[in-house]
Amino acid sequence: MNIIFATYAVEREDLLYNYLLANSIRDFAGNMSEISLKIYYSSDLSVQDSMDKFSGLNVRFSEFPATRVDTAYPFKSAAAAACEADVKEGNVIWLDRHMIVLNPCANLLLNPLEQFAYRPPHLKLLAASVDEPINQMWKTAFNIAGIIETDLFPVYTEVDKECIWSYFSAGHYSFRAESGLMGKWNTLFNQLLEHREMKPFLDNAITEDAEYIRIYLHQIALSLTVLKNLKITELKPLPVYYGYPLHLHDDIEQYYRVSQMEQCHTAFYSWEYCTPSELISEKLAFWIQNKAKIFQGRREI
Repeated sequence: MNIIFATYAVEREDLLYNYLLANSIRDFAGNMSEISLKIYYSSDLSVQDSMDKFSGLNVRFSEFPATRVDTAYPFKSAAAAACEADVKEGNVIWLDRHMIVLNPCANLLLNPLEQFAYRPPHLKLLAASVDEPINQMWKTAFNIAGIIETDLFPVYTEVDKECIWSYFSAGHYSFRAESGLMGKWNTLFNQLLEHREMKPFLDNAITEDAEYIRIYLHQIALSLTVLKNLKITELKPLPVYYGYPLHLHDDIEQYYRVSQMEQCHTAFYSWEYCTPSELISEKLAFWIQNKAKIFQGRREI
């Protein structure tokens, strides 16, 4: 079966994180270290002067159409849909632009019966609690997507350990390209964004959560797309330490915290969201700093 890693870039800064991700796969992914990484970049982003920096890393670049700028994160579903159409079949391991691989991550490989591997979101925020009635926003979104409440199943959020109805992270997952799931996600995201029944929830007319709804509409759309198109037996929950949110480390219950980044299989990492310094070993800190300097054209340490 074809297997690839994939990510995206929409800003110049993303290319540095893409470079760290590519190197982390080569250095830390064990028997998955030779799997190709495809970077999907927005057509309004110039990457030509950076491509040579990825030489020898088994990285390929592919363009996707620039997305609208009047909403949050429209590029996430657009990039994934472009990847799906490009790859056509096989196991795609999707990693957000701010992610790093720190150990072999074989759980992201799908068996023949599995179509989608997921982690729940980090925090409850908009998620529907299993202990409370489902609110009108979710009911409206369910109706537009063609979901009935019996399609739902409970999951626990990564950080605050709240029990919520099926809701999945849009930053880290694995899917089969032949499923068509990502194209359907992109379609539903844009449908929800424009649908007259969703508009009041997006413009503060009904709820004080409108800002969060605008920010996480892409994640709502992904969750509904998965529920609409796949059976629960086709879904694969990923273990802890996949997609570990280093920036939220201090908010995680002690029992579930890592003591070092190297305990993670995959993790969200960026300089924009501070990682507690005690999590970064001297060896890993040297590795990150060294790769960043190479990308920036400075002499290797």
